[in-house]
This record gives sequence, structure tokens and C-alpha cells, in this order.
Amino acid sequence: MSSVFDANEQQVEKNQIINWDGFTKSGILWQVYCGDSFEVLRRLPDESVNCVVTSPPYYCLRDYKVEGQIGLEDSVEDYVEAICKVMDEVRRVLRSDGTLFFNLGDTYYSGKGQSQGNDRKSNKRRFGLRAVDKSGGLGIGLQRKSIIGVPWRVAIEMASRDWVLRSPIIWHREKCLPESVLDRPRRSYEYIFMFVKSRKYYFNREPLVDQKVEEDLWTIQARPKVTNGIDTAPYPDELVQRCLDIGCPEGGVVLDPFAGSGTTLRVALNSNRPAIGIDLSREFCKFMVKEIRGI
Repeated sequence: MSSVFDANEQQVEKNQIINWDGFTKSGILWQVYCGDSFEVLRRLPDESVNCVVTSPPYYCLRDYKVEGQIGLEDSVEDYVEAICKVMDEVRRVLRSDGTLFFNLGDTYYSGKGQSQGNDRKSNKRRFGLRAVDKSGGLGIGLQRKSIIGVPWRVAIEMASRDWVLRSPIIWHREKCLPESVLDRPRRSYEYIFMFVKSRKYYFNREPLVDQKVEEDLWTIQARPKVTNGIDTAPYPDELVQRCLDIGCPEGGVVLDPFAGSGTTLRVALNSNRPAIGIDLSREFCKFMVKEIRGI
């Protein structure tokens, strides 16, 4: 395995995109690309993917120490544009009857200067003076302690770019680590936006009925698979599986343009669906490939 990684490391210096591919033990195709999501997506053919399940980096919450990463923009507008630029390409590669499940959490504007100390959730969550720590209301008049409304800002911009927002789903993150806050309710949910690109698309309600769950309020424990020291922010397998159960036909191709530790790919492959993952971090991609080769 090390020889394959070494060869790919040499390749990245040449064109900034590395790729690995192979088949699972049951013969299901997988592909992993290390590179800028927008640039990789440009290489994929039109309408070649049945379903997309993804969660991009949240605004001003983590620094992955990778040049070109999304999430550390100086303004909310720049962040929204960076995300939507990628999602424009996702829309192109998604089939006309395809479905996108888009998970995004929110961020608060503090305006109180550089944060101090460490965050017990992740060592990537304290990284100097962030845009949300600077005075000036992020240039959009926000008052200190205001929640920014990032998920809806992105969703509304995507809707203006021909995406159809069919359903905002609430993911109740059961048993999540509580926030250290005293002057407001602690958050316990995030959004899963269900987007499509045409009037007719694949949707299977039956799994929601069979599981007897609230159809647009999903209570799923925020306990992802252990990633052995890879400090990503993965969502749980159950969340991905539910998205695929209702939004991807059997054998349909699944894409995650912000793949992280590879949860979407692993769940898709285990359900006998071909999978494509993209991430900017070589560390994350190597971890993904190692995990997938065991399936």
C-alpha cells in the first residue's frame, strides 16, 4: 500500500489531483480523489451520479491546515460563494432524477477578539483570530452573540442557482456533547437540506414509514464511527443510510464532494452502491482508501 501512496504523492505535485480506485470484495466500484472539489468535479461527466450526501466544512469552526480549504473566508458572502461554486458543479454531475442531501451547521458571531484556550471537542477548533471574532459585524451588521444563519444563507443562494429545495430536515443530534453556554438554550440539531434539480426524481418514502419515524425530524445519535486519530467531523452511519434509503435507488452511484473520513463512501459501498469521494486533505484521503480497501 505504501508504494501506491508514494506514487500518488508524486502525481499530486504534477497536477494537484490524486486518485485511487478499486472494487470492494463484492465487486462494487469506488473512487477517491484528493484535490479541490470544484476542480475534481469539473472532470466528472454530466448526470453521472444518482445521489449526493455531503457535509462541507462549517464556517469559521475548524482549521484543517490545508491550503485552499473552505471555511476560513473573511466574509459570510465569500463562504457562501465558495460552497455554491462547488454545488453548481454537483448539480451538473447529478442526474436529472437525482437527490442531494446537504448537512450544514451554523456559527455564532462573537466579535470579541481572538479566542483563548482549547476546545474539548477538537484541537482544530481554536485557531487564532477568526472572521467571526473580529469587530464590524462581518460587514453585514450582525450584533455580538448573533447566530449567523449560515445554513439558510447557503440554501437560499443555491435555490437562486436553479436548485429545488424540497425539504429542510431537522437532524436532532441525540446525546451530542453539550455546548458550554449559559445564556441561551444549548443547540442539539442541525439541518439536512434535501435538494433536487427537476420536478420528477427518485424518492422512496417507505423506509420512513417502516421505521415509524418523524419524516422531517430525524433523531439520530451523534456518535460517528471512531476514526483512529483522524480529526474530521463525521456524521453517523445511520444518517447516511437513511438518506440513501429514501433518495438513492439500489445500485445507484453516490457522491460526496467533501468526503472527510469517508463515512458516505463506506455506507454506500456496504449497501452495494458505487461511491465517489473527494477531499482536499491527503491525510483524510489516505485514511479513506485504507478503510475502503477492507470492505
